Amino acid sequence: MRAAAEDLGYVRDALAGGMRNRRTRTVGVLGVRVLSTPYAVAMIDAILSACAELGWSVLLTDSGGEPEPTRRAVRELRSRRVDVIVHAAMYHQQVRVPAELDNVAVLNGFADRDDVVGVVPDEEAAARAAVTHLLELGHRRIGHLTQDVCAVAIGMRRAAYETTLREAGITPDPDLVIAAGQHPEQADAGARRLLDRQNRPTAVFCYNDGMAAGVYRTAAALGISIPEQLSVVGFDDLRLISTNLAPQLTTMRLPHYEMADWLVRRLIHDDLPEPAGIHRFPCDLIVRNSTAPAPPGA
Repeated sequence: MRAAAEDLGYVRDALAGGMRNRRTRTVGVLGVRVLSTPYAVAMIDAILSACAELGWSVLLTDSGGEPEPTRRAVRELRSRRVDVIVHAAMYHQQVRVPAELDNVAVLNGFADRDDVVGVVPDEEAAARAAVTHLLELGHRRIGHLTQDVCAVAIGMRRAAYETTLREAGITPDPDLVIAAGQHPEQADAGARRLLDRQNRPTAVFCYNDGMAAGVYRTAAALGISIPEQLSVVGFDDLRLISTNLAPQLTTMRLPHYEMADWLVRRLIHDDLPEPAGIHRFPCDLIVRNSTAPAPPGA
């Protein structure tokens, strides 16, 4: 009978089967401005790969983080009888998880509810690793180019940058911390404030790879060579940027794939940690050619 069904092109109705056994073996992904961004690629790849391996389906939707679209997205997921929900954020942030949702966990963020598990990058450890890498190369005057918006990761990375300098016996210089907008012309302007001065830094730790690209452009305009005269470390390892800069960028790789794979498997197997809390994943330092020993006499 199975062979005959296959010959006829029969496809199992997962929803009908779910009504009988109360499970559809479906993971719902509720995005918060994430599914259309480059940052989503690794997370969605991990979810799709794990579900394919385990024989589960995936239903994707994105609410944009607004209340009414979120309510509509939740109703849609519930109407499809998804078994578990991954609430995915574009960047490290607090996520409002509707009270009516259960069997849910937050990916790349943390919930506004104490009973919901969240997974995030270990921002502070990653920033410490980036600055330590520059210190080990002999740099003592290290700048930090960050963004001028309010975000959890911004404060964590700056605090870790300053703590790491202090632990190395260096008093952080507030003049070496420049906040700028995220658009290219704003990143360039921030980089110029950092580099177009006497006694400029010999290295810059950047909030993300986009800011690092601004340092590259500005250094080229000022005749500063990378890495001979200036070392640069980014954050994200967004390949469209990090591997297309010349020289290729040393950066911290966000663990989006690892976080998503761990979370979706735990949800599917009903094996989330208790009590719920925030679980931090390490970021890897990817050393390429934008960092080198500090210039002699620096």
